[in-house]
Amino acid sequence: MTANNTLEARKIVAKNLSNLLNRSGITQTELARRLKLPEASVRSWVNTKKYPRIKNIQKLADYFGVHISDILENRSKISIPNQAFNVPILGKINITQNGVVKKSYEGFSAVLNANIDRNYTYFWLKVSGNSMIGDGILDGDWALIAQTTRYNNDICAVIVGSEEGTLKHVSKYGTSIVLTASNSAYVPRIFINKVCNQIKIVGKLI
Repeated sequence: MTANNTLEARKIVAKNLSNLLNRSGITQTELARRLKLPEASVRSWVNTKKYPRIKNIQKLADYFGVHISDILENRSKISIPNQAFNVPILGKINITQNGVVKKSYEGFSAVLNANIDRNYTYFWLKVSGNSMIGDGILDGDWALIAQTTRYNNDICAVIVGSEEGTLKHVSKYGTSIVLTASNSAYVPRIFINKVCNQIKIVGKLI
């Protein structure tokens, strides 16, 4: 293979990387951000314009929980039952002035494929405070969150207004939403009618 690598090799990487992105439910932009890579580089790999350097191939393999060969070799299907894949760790989540959810990434930690539904995108949220001790969720714990806006009396990662994201039981009663801690020192927070628009459900606890 030449220094510039062959077009066929770039096509194989592009196909495998596209399959991994689709299976994981994340975009090229999100992958670049999580791995701290230039978005243009990831785009060039998917578009067969460039071939990734070996250190970046290793990064991709580690992130998706696959072997390097699953990225470099021609595979009709990548099957990795019971293997782990890396999930980003968030120190905090909040919303910017234009309504975009802002996340502070602090690294990655693995989750076994067998333990979760890969139709969701996941993140670890570092727990701060003691409002959920009744559910065994303690200050400093990591909570595994599946990104979804659907909930049914679940414990969810919630952002209220400009506050930092928190974990709370979320219940809906007609036009009201109630956020409840599992520590009697914290009273439930009730939001009614249009005030419910202050609440952003980021995901639910797994």
